[in-house]
Amino acid sequence: MIDGGFAIGEALVGEEPEIAHIDLVVGRKDGPIGSAFASSLAQPRMGHTPILAVVRPNLPVKPATLIVPKVTIRDLEGAERIFGPAQSAVSKAVADAVDEGILPRESVEELAIIVSVFIHPRGKDYQRIYRYNYAATKLALKRAVEGFPGIDVVLEEKPKAAHEMIGFRINNLEQPPYLGVELVHDDWRRVEGILRALPRKDGIILKAGAPLIKRYGVEVCQKIHQIRPETVVIADMKSLDTGNLEARMAGDATADVAVFSGRAPLKTMERFIEEAHKVGALAYMDTINVEDPLEVINQLQMKPDIVELHATGEKSRIARIKEACGPRSLVAVAGEFEVDEAKRLRDAGADIIVLGETITEAGDINKTATDYLQGLGIYEVDQFRIMTDF
Repeated sequence: MIDGGFAIGEALVGEEPEIAHIDLVVGRKDGPIGSAFASSLAQPRMGHTPILAVVRPNLPVKPATLIVPKVTIRDLEGAERIFGPAQSAVSKAVADAVDEGILPRESVEELAIIVSVFIHPRGKDYQRIYRYNYAATKLALKRAVEGFPGIDVVLEEKPKAAHEMIGFRINNLEQPPYLGVELVHDDWRRVEGILRALPRKDGIILKAGAPLIKRYGVEVCQKIHQIRPETVVIADMKSLDTGNLEARMAGDATADVAVFSGRAPLKTMERFIEEAHKVGALAYMDTINVEDPLEVINQLQMKPDIVELHATGEKSRIARIKEACGPRSLVAVAGEFEVDEAKRLRDAGADIIVLGETITEAGDINKTATDYLQGLGIYEVDQFRIMTDF
């Protein structure tokens, strides 16, 4: 089960403000967990004093369990929540884990557990605090013993996950195809209308066009994210010279993707790519007016994450670019295409179909975008899966 090391478990259960978030480690007393247990108990910190988990006063649970509050305890009311429902919940969960065989009964004297407990300062309902923390502790113990999650689960869920505390999914463009909508206007009021009219779908990404950025600055990406926090925003800067500086500016402005020109000097492009990755953005190479994009790509030591072609997307050309950039690279094709042509480009290997006025000037923006999404076979990440407790 745990052998000579330790196991880690985590669980989030319930609803605010009594929501429970448990992080725990379980391991042998003669290992690092035992040392951490003794050290924490001997050196309490103000507002985060660790306490032993007891089933009732004078009856500590086995395996020995230390509860460490995550939120600073500032008053008696906060202390009562920890010493009352939270302590009771953790103790009962540990005891039940032994009783149910999650933890081996024969090893209870050899093991120690450290449980980090979150209690929201606004949590008032002791019943909910108890039930949520009981469930979260037992679930975290079970996951720790089972080694959950395995790396296959992590990699499968990574592009689908929406963090509870953020409220939206972070899209790293790992599940193409996508429909790109280029915001070609330089009037924010018009752009805002387009943003609100577009369907809120995982498969739509937004490209802040050069005129929009020139008028409002790259910070316009933040304004777009304020309206559509879940949507990938591309900053179409077409950087030609100060590559690393402009990539950093795009990242600071919350752009998910930053665009540089394939006509820039090689060193500028490489610095742009490197800096984009430092700030957590993808690097997007625009090949407009580049005679042979593949020749340029082959000269780069660092490859772009996305390469954009213009109004052409031969299958062999797309395949060669992907081979040169690596298996995780994407190819975008930009232009004004009918649905059938967009579908042909997707079938030829294009990962992103970028349209401008075809969508933004449509009489019904929502319907037009939806028609393209359906035509391209783009569905919601969660549309065909059963949600689980994680």
